[in-house]
Amino acid sequence: MPFDVIVMIMESKKPLNKSWKAATFLVAVLCLSVTSVSAETYRWKDKDGKVHYGSTVPAEYADQPYDILNKAGFVIEHVEDSTIPQPVKVEEEVVKKKEPLISDEERQIQTDRLLVIQYTSEEEIHAALELELAQLGYDTILIRQSQESTSTTIREQIRLAANQQRANMEITADQQNNLKNLYNRLIRDEKRLVTVNHRKQRIRDRFEEKLERYRYLTAEKNPVDEEQTDQG
Repeated sequence: MPFDVIVMIMESKKPLNKSWKAATFLVAVLCLSVTSVSAETYRWKDKDGKVHYGSTVPAEYADQPYDILNKAGFVIEHVEDSTIPQPVKVEEEVVKKKEPLISDEERQIQTDRLLVIQYTSEEEIHAALELELAQLGYDTILIRQSQESTSTTIREQIRLAANQQRANMEITADQQNNLKNLYNRLIRDEKRLVTVNHRKQRIRDRFEEKLERYRYLTAEKNPVDEEQTDQG
């Protein structure tokens, strides 16, 4: 039933009972709902910005933003550009930055106090340095022994292979693999030696810093002594 006819009936001066009016109004609402859903119109813009209307969106504009209108011309849905990824809303987690237990200044004061307690003289610092270097020195000795042993075995294997060639004997695959493994061991020992030397240098640098700091702290009128004096 057309909506204008329904309106005419409802506005007619002819008396109608309440149940008939209610039924008529319900039919009108249902007719409007069905008509609105079944008569959707699409509105989109072309590449030049010109607005178009139609019962469907052309394929070339399907990935662009467009509106869906009802029969009354109101926008009932807006579709965004599907080619642009929509931002994902992530709940921000409030991360409380942990405050350090002590400040850098307090940490330095504690380190200084420990340094002057641990060593009573510069000679003790030098002795501690030599002790740590001596411990790495044993590793150095083992590595060099391995290098010498491997080098000796390589020379023997090469000499044996040379004798076999002079005797027109073939060098076997096992001999070749053995030589390859020996050379690889020699390379590994060289890398180990470089690593140990780097560790030695880091130890020297660390103790050099300790020594310089110790000299500063044990000099006359240094901050640590003044602070301890102020604290009684």
